[in-house]
Amino acid sequence: MKHTVTILFVPLLLCILGCQQPGSGASPSDLLPPIPLKRLMTNDTPVEVISYVDVAQYNPLNAMDYIFTAGADTGETQFFNYVVLGFSYLTRNSRGYTQVELSPPLQYLLNNSKTYIKPLQEKGIRVLIEVRSGTFADTAEGLDLGLGTMDMAAINPFIEELKRLINQYGFDGFEFNDVGGGKKAYPPLTRNLTKFKSAEPLYDEEKRKELFKDEEGNPLSKETIEANLWIEGGSNFSNLIQKTNEILKETYTSSYTNGSASKLDTDTKTVDRVILVRKVGHGAHLLSQLRMEYMPDAYSGADPKVTGNLKYIINAVPYDTKNPHAYLLDEEGQGRDVGPDSDDRYAPFTIDLLNKKTAAEAENLAEFFLYQEGDPTNENRYGVLYFTGLRSGSEDPSLTDYMSYFSEKLFGRRVSLSEQPGAGDYKKTW
Repeated sequence: MKHTVTILFVPLLLCILGCQQPGSGASPSDLLPPIPLKRLMTNDTPVEVISYVDVAQYNPLNAMDYIFTAGADTGETQFFNYVVLGFSYLTRNSRGYTQVELSPPLQYLLNNSKTYIKPLQEKGIRVLIEVRSGTFADTAEGLDLGLGTMDMAAINPFIEELKRLINQYGFDGFEFNDVGGGKKAYPPLTRNLTKFKSAEPLYDEEKRKELFKDEEGNPLSKETIEANLWIEGGSNFSNLIQKTNEILKETYTSSYTNGSASKLDTDTKTVDRVILVRKVGHGAHLLSQLRMEYMPDAYSGADPKVTGNLKYIINAVPYDTKNPHAYLLDEEGQGRDVGPDSDDRYAPFTIDLLNKKTAAEAENLAEFFLYQEGDPTNENRYGVLYFTGLRSGSEDPSLTDYMSYFSEKLFGRRVSLSEQPGAGDYKKTW
């Protein structure tokens, strides 16, 4: 989607945006600085910080409470780069198409976006909403619906639903979390999925043979079928990520004068929507490369690699020593360590602020973030810290000390409370 805007900047507006001198040629989009990069002490690698907020319990504005302590030559820097609002989930409408249902607390926040979202964005914090596969327990049947069960025919109208939500409420992107789909959303029961409400199988005969039979047409073992179905679901999810990234991009071209009406400058910016993926369900079976038949046209500039179409992959468990790196699958289902160029898209663990570890354990986690197995000669290159259970600083003053165990080790700076904190936690009957 492309937009063209012509802007005349009068002197008063120039001073509001930063008092640029006339004729300096500064683009209007450059007058709103982002949050300064937080860089690792070891290798100067930029790392960002995310807060997941259960909006039924906690106010997302609490993220503004936490800053880096200002030094002699530095101003106030927001500790968090992103806030994820939980949650929304997949449902089907009366025609059988996939749509997004907002939980009542999330609907309330989005309806009041000027109060709960815009203040975060004005601080440079980007706001995402979580999209789950559903609200079913793992033992429940579910709707035969999940982030890995949509084929390309279902993905396109679903992304239009995502686009409608962004346009209506003005947030910045999505976190896809493949949980809550119930048993039928995952192998081995996905082999029985049908299209919409009909009895027609989701997969055509050729695909069913590929998934469930060998080259001679003999049935595969249950274990092989399940492995094939995980790969198939991971492929569907991978294509959902790529298509979402491409369709939700927006390009803006501004024509503007900067104190001189005789000189007209233009500025073109592409706004990328942020996409996060939890490494759970089919999110743990993403393909490193999109399938050939689904790869975009070579001339579109689209990226056929999954890691080129999402911001971060989030390891959904507090800490897993067996899975410290981002592993994606090839077509044969073999795990591939995608290496330093992609590990900077990975959060190796989540940090639960409701169940804080001891100081020593927290510092050990921070050390692991920097070095493989505590070996200072073998550096990790993870790109993001992911926190859950964030409350206001007034409710739990110890949070600044706890988060500082990580920030001092990683960035050499402590976390403190802002002099202009957020609104605190709220109690709301939804």
